[in-house]
Amino acid sequence: MFKTVAIPNLSPPIAATWLTRTIDWFTAARSHRVICLVMGLWVFSIFDVALTMLAHEQGMLDESNPIARRLLNSPPAIMLYKLSLVTFASTIILSNRRRLVAELAAGGVLAVYTIVAIQWRLCYELYVLTHIGDIRSQEIDAIDLTILTSSAPLF
Repeated sequence: MFKTVAIPNLSPPIAATWLTRTIDWFTAARSHRVICLVMGLWVFSIFDVALTMLAHEQGMLDESNPIARRLLNSPPAIMLYKLSLVTFASTIILSNRRRLVAELAAGGVLAVYTIVAIQWRLCYELYVLTHIGDIRSQEIDAIDLTILTSSAPLF
């Protein structure tokens, strides 16, 4: 009934084909998804290391990890420690990237890092309130943290 007609010299926009190819690549195989999840894990990990060192320098951090606590006085040592842990985990996940357990593990670790990123954001919100604004500790206890998380974007 209907006939499709090809129109010559009319190609889709470059951005649309690039986006389509990226989505097709991402959905084509589990190993591709695992690679993307591990890349996200690395991004969050680097931010976590940087914010950990910054918070320690500003006196905001009380590290609960006993190994990291000893290394915090040496920035290269804490960077090496934290990034070597991520390298170790990434190696295990990527070596099993075609298995469901690797995809679940990478997604789980990325979810945990997302929660850590939210906590860092709340930490710096409170730091700004206490050091830049005129606010006392009694007023900090009265802050409803759900307002901070719902009123502003995460990043």
